[in-house]
Amino acid sequence: MERAPLTRSLARLIDSEALDIEALVGTLTGLAPHMIRGAEVVRLDLVGRWTTKQDKVELGLCWSFERLLDARQDQHADLIDGLLGRRQTARHALADFPAQQRDAGLALALLRGALANGARGINILIHGPPGTGKTELARTLAAELGEPLHAVGEADADGEEPTRFDRIAALRLALRTLEKRGRALLLFDEMEDMLGEARLEQDGRIRQRAGSKLFINRLLENNPAPTIWTSNCIADVDPAILRRFSLSIRMDFPGVAHSPAMLDRVSSEEKVAVDPALAALAARAPETASLFRVAARAAALAGDADSANRFAGSILGAMRGEAIEPRAPRAFDETLLAADADLPALFARLTNADSPADFSLLLTGPPGTGKTEAVQALARRLGRPLQVKRASDLMSKWVGETEKLIAEAFTDARRQGAMLFFDEVDSLLADRQGATRSWEVSQVNELLTWMEAHPLPFAAATNHAAKLDPASARRFVFKVEMRALDEARARRAFVHFFEREAPAMLDRLGGLTLGDFAVVARQMRFMGEVDDAALVDRLRRERTARPAMPQPIGFGSAPARCE
Repeated sequence: MERAPLTRSLARLIDSEALDIEALVGTLTGLAPHMIRGAEVVRLDLVGRWTTKQDKVELGLCWSFERLLDARQDQHADLIDGLLGRRQTARHALADFPAQQRDAGLALALLRGALANGARGINILIHGPPGTGKTELARTLAAELGEPLHAVGEADADGEEPTRFDRIAALRLALRTLEKRGRALLLFDEMEDMLGEARLEQDGRIRQRAGSKLFINRLLENNPAPTIWTSNCIADVDPAILRRFSLSIRMDFPGVAHSPAMLDRVSSEEKVAVDPALAALAARAPETASLFRVAARAAALAGDADSANRFAGSILGAMRGEAIEPRAPRAFDETLLAADADLPALFARLTNADSPADFSLLLTGPPGTGKTEAVQALARRLGRPLQVKRASDLMSKWVGETEKLIAEAFTDARRQGAMLFFDEVDSLLADRQGATRSWEVSQVNELLTWMEAHPLPFAAATNHAAKLDPASARRFVFKVEMRALDEARARRAFVHFFEREAPAMLDRLGGLTLGDFAVVARQMRFMGEVDDAALVDRLRRERTARPAMPQPIGFGSAPARCE
């Protein structure tokens, strides 16, 4: 039978003999009771001292100290890790966090100064959605400094799920241990554990807070070792707590510009190729890049390296609450876009490295002329994710809710570094002169205000430019009217959609749009092989079926064009 650890044997002896623990410790150590109370092991919370209801003094070992006493001789080199928490290892370089370069530089300077000067109350908050690399950034910061980083309170004494009390006790032990001994950084992952299920109400009151707010405030103000905290959501954190952090770093999913590099890095590390469908999925849903490592490992275990995109799609679907099917991107020829401006030249100016990012673009024209395709092409060139909002996404029956959704759309786009695109914008920017309700005016005012202050690309499209509020004309830096295809573009569109040369009879069919070709191409999936005459006839029918557009198209007075 295996011998019980020394500490548990002593505990059984004390219980069975009803010994006075404080007197016993005094006899063994030669210390008077008042000296025991001020002993270092008690001050560090390695040994707890309390008085029972029967006025009996009790001493108990902290689980981390008990583990150290029971450790074998060859394990004592890891004593400091046992007191502070598991030492973290960085897997990435600082260059792998391009969106956080500026904040990371501030964090490094702050931590370097804090360690050199023994400063107290230095806390860094890294927050953002799950899977965005908050813990990895903390590890990388420590590695850049050449300092150890210890994750505190990740498990209780038995390696099981810790309670709030367990995590706080582990943090206090680590802080007190470092107060006089050595230098290191601490990581408190998932800060929500300390706050409980706190909720910030509209009246400013905090509901369901766990523990003492004062205790947390003083802990942040006086902690002797720099601590990095992570959180998935800080929306409900008391502002009194947030203001005690020295620096806050927002993490988000990588944008289109950075997703390929992240996918390539994980692909190399996990030895799984990046499927084109997965790369396209990452462009539509930035969360994909953060899921790729888990998906790649799952694909390797399944023995099918090509299934990583399906694994990633399944988890992404669970996160978004809707089925997500990875599919390879459909090639699109930007030269097919017809407009009253030179789109390639305009796009080249807007995507120039020296050009400002705070431009706005209005695209008008009949349905099917390629307004959405033009915006998608511009977003690809900019290397930004495209955040598309339609009128149905933003308009609400509740008073004030539409304005709130508009503000959230601009805020989210700014946080993600995305290009924001409002489709069917005439529903949101209707002429205020015809408004009969106050909210119709306030939602136009809200959108115009955000457009002027937004520091990133913003685009909008409408089939009914004549309905727009006249004041919106000057809010758009560039106005482009998309048009039907000319004869040359129509012939190229025929080749693009049907993969065959355009017949001469197509030239007699004017006024076609990209939308007409796209609809007929979808029809052909069900029709089998058809000849050129049948294709041209279907294109003619689509053109005829389009509703007539009101005239004129444009604002009351001719807006400035980009030539």
